[in-house]
Amino acid sequence: MNAVESSLNTIDNKIAFQVNLIDAMLARLRAVFTVDTCKEHMLLFRAVGHAGTVLVGVLGLVFSIVAAIKTDSFELFVVGLGFLVGMLILDYVSRRFDHTSDSLVASTRSYLSSTIYVDASALILLVASVALFAGGVYWAIKSSSVVYFVKTGALSVWMFYVGLVSLNATSMLNVEIKKRLKAEEEGVGLLEFGAKSCLLAVPFYFGAGILLGLIHLVWAVIQTTRETESFASAVSDSTPYFITMAFIAALPFLACLAFLVIYAFLAAVKSLTRVAAVLDKDA
Repeated sequence: MNAVESSLNTIDNKIAFQVNLIDAMLARLRAVFTVDTCKEHMLLFRAVGHAGTVLVGVLGLVFSIVAAIKTDSFELFVVGLGFLVGMLILDYVSRRFDHTSDSLVASTRSYLSSTIYVDASALILLVASVALFAGGVYWAIKSSSVVYFVKTGALSVWMFYVGLVSLNATSMLNVEIKKRLKAEEEGVGLLEFGAKSCLLAVPFYFGAGILLGLIHLVWAVIQTTRETESFASAVSDSTPYFITMAFIAALPFLACLAFLVIYAFLAAVKSLTRVAAVLDKDA
């Protein structure tokens, strides 16, 4: 390396001071949010999600009973009872699939050639999650309503923990850093890395989504009844919230199914790349 190249490298290193700053920040986050810490948080969000799922079912039944009494409609009671049974079944299925996601990730090893993908993905997700959360708080204060915060809160929490899971990719996502990967192998590894990150972070969206959904539901009912509308009308207006939370309650199950479909596709891609590699050797 001549003197000119050395000088240019020195100048570049001084200008790119943010690189060292960001690396230090990511290292600090990795030290604070260790694998054990992330797993403890995962268990907490799962517990909140499952307790909230049952509570949503009970609230659905209570709301239906009150609305049925006020409107002399037995059908509303039947709907509420059916909703409670459905939520209990969803909770049972979700509980059974809680640890399935962990075992799926643990049994599928992925390969990347560098940690730059891990660090870049984590940085983008963490910054986006903070911006989304701050935007939700700002619009909630500006509009004097929790609606904006509720809509963005669960997503920002999920993105934040996807970023943290990505930071601990080698330990939590069964990702191995392997040099000299081919481009197609790198591409498959990135897809696997993304799929496993999203799957393992589902409990965080599950717990935060159910909790914030309950807050939104209670807020909506209070606001509706304050506007002199009937309670039956408030229950009817809250139907979309119950449906949304039922979908969130099914996420652990749905995410595992989606993950299996994606991995079946990736397995086919891997097979094609291996066949192409063999043909290249024979050519």
